[in-house]
Amino acid sequence: MKHFVCSFLLLTVLSVSAQEKKFVVNGSLTSSSKKYKVLLSWDNGSSAEEANLVNGKFEIKGTITEPVIATISLQEENPPKNKVFDNEEFNRNNLWLFLDTGNISIVSKTFLNEAVVNGTQTVNDFYSYQQQIKKIAELENKTVNVYNEYSKAKNAEATNLALDVYKKLQSLLYSEQMAFVKRNPSSLISLFLVQDALGADMDAAKAEPMFALLSNTLQQSMQGIKIKAMIETGKKSMVGTTAADFTQPDANGHAVSLSSFKGKYVLVDFWASWCGPCRAESPNLVKAYEKYNGKGFQIFSVSLDESKDKWLKAVNDDHYTWTQAGDMKGWNNVAARQFGVQGIPFNMLIDPNGVVIARNLRGDELVTKLEEIFK
Repeated sequence: MKHFVCSFLLLTVLSVSAQEKKFVVNGSLTSSSKKYKVLLSWDNGSSAEEANLVNGKFEIKGTITEPVIATISLQEENPPKNKVFDNEEFNRNNLWLFLDTGNISIVSKTFLNEAVVNGTQTVNDFYSYQQQIKKIAELENKTVNVYNEYSKAKNAEATNLALDVYKKLQSLLYSEQMAFVKRNPSSLISLFLVQDALGADMDAAKAEPMFALLSNTLQQSMQGIKIKAMIETGKKSMVGTTAADFTQPDANGHAVSLSSFKGKYVLVDFWASWCGPCRAESPNLVKAYEKYNGKGFQIFSVSLDESKDKWLKAVNDDHYTWTQAGDMKGWNNVAARQFGVQGIPFNMLIDPNGVVIARNLRGDELVTKLEEIFK
């Protein structure tokens, strides 16, 4: 799962059937002196069922139309009013799994996130994959926590270091995803992993090679066709592609087009005032702009805000002095939809000829790239 972005959509279901089918989740966990409810949620949180945890046992029944990614969590009943959020406790009490028809068992002698999951082949495939990446995922979660803490403290150097570690872990994760797909080209989980690799930043360069490894049945399934279309949209911002022109209104309603920056290096930056990871990147953008604007570097920021006042306040608070635009349509921003933007911050560095030469530069990566260009 991708971190460090504000996402519009989570991963979707995988199958092609529309018929409702029943499932039963039976759990056996360690007993606790605390009282817990067990919450099972799926369909991006729009569907949920819950049960009481009694003597370490629970049972949840429901219906689904297709195999779907889900989360199951323990939620303490009547916690102390002054209880402080404990991230380690949260991770222990949450588990990702795939819901499928029939019986699913969840058994743990320690914590929920250590449970052994057993069910259909799809359920078991996802559990197997989770075990495969377990150590990477644990490091990834810790890195995200470190990033968030330093981000709150406005320590740009430390957040950039944490981001660098995170990206290395993402590379390891991608290798593990590729390995799983190669071994299991007909598994629904492999199709899920292609969409995960594509991610909110529409990384077609990662997703397309994985998609090519899938069986013909998966590629030609309803969800396979959808993911293929998403990959094609993602290609519009791939390195080496000429970026299609678009126009957005600035704060005064004047039209600003990407083509107006032709002849210069321009970073097209999609962001929003309400996006924490976007705001955390502000110092890096300001640093790059101040250092290289005089040498021919421009930034064209496109806001996914819906409130003009909040947008302009963030522009002022974060000291943005470059071109700002946005149609105030949120995730329905015309330019964002053109490039299939599903998560922000999202950026493309475009050369004087309009060709994308880098994408999603974060932390010190933008300054490093500009140093190479203007050396």
